[in-house]
Amino acid sequence: MGIASLELHAFVVHDADILNYTRMLPTKMLYPVIEPKLDIFFSKGFYARINLEKRIMYGRITRLFMNPVLEALQEKLQHKSRFVSYLQSFNYPLSGEIAIYSDLAMRLRIPCDWGFEMGLLAELNRNTSCEHICEVDLGFYDHKHKEVVGNGLVKTAEDSLVTLLRTLTETDGIEVSQPFLQSLQVMYRKMAQDKIRQYHADATCNNLNYDRHQEECSVDSLSEAILSAGKRYLEDPSKSQMPDWLRTKAAMPNIRERLREAAIEN
Repeated sequence: MGIASLELHAFVVHDADILNYTRMLPTKMLYPVIEPKLDIFFSKGFYARINLEKRIMYGRITRLFMNPVLEALQEKLQHKSRFVSYLQSFNYPLSGEIAIYSDLAMRLRIPCDWGFEMGLLAELNRNTSCEHICEVDLGFYDHKHKEVVGNGLVKTAEDSLVTLLRTLTETDGIEVSQPFLQSLQVMYRKMAQDKIRQYHADATCNNLNYDRHQEECSVDSLSEAILSAGKRYLEDPSKSQMPDWLRTKAAMPNIRERLREAAIEN
């Protein structure tokens, strides 16, 4: 992002393992940002996470974890968290496809883990107003998939929740404690099981293959991520983020140029 901002008005960042990639993806992402009539500084992609050949729904961390966690938080906080409402306004909060105005990118701190997408939305909420943010429908989308357990998607869920808890403390003054986390876990399981019934109905009506037992097992694993993420947060609530590029430039004025030269040489 630092190197791109040297010469570009705006640029796209996206995952590197997209299976059905076309030139329309960056074109769609960039258009709202570079069209001066729209006054948009940031666009975020959303899409149908369905493998059309296997007829399987993916997007499991968003479907089975983040969406029910946000609903559970709204219930716990009695719908008083503006940040949670902001996150719920996105169709796909954990998508990795973005286009961004270079001046805005220079002001964002980025988490040093798999909580990148959540941390990015938190930084946008901190640095710009919602009328300068939009979402772009990218249609059907597929990439390589990880397993939920092991070193797969549970790690993404944990890191995203740690970032979410830290941001709730920063923006809404929420006091996170062990009892808070335990009740959140109980409420999450109820919300996630309600979602599973909904997805089973969606799959049935659209002739999709749906393994309801596997989805239930995934929720069991992801519910444990709430307590493990909470433990990590309580042990280190001010987990470090990479500094934004404005601070980096203040310490090392030519760092972007040096990084670009190193990349070209290698």
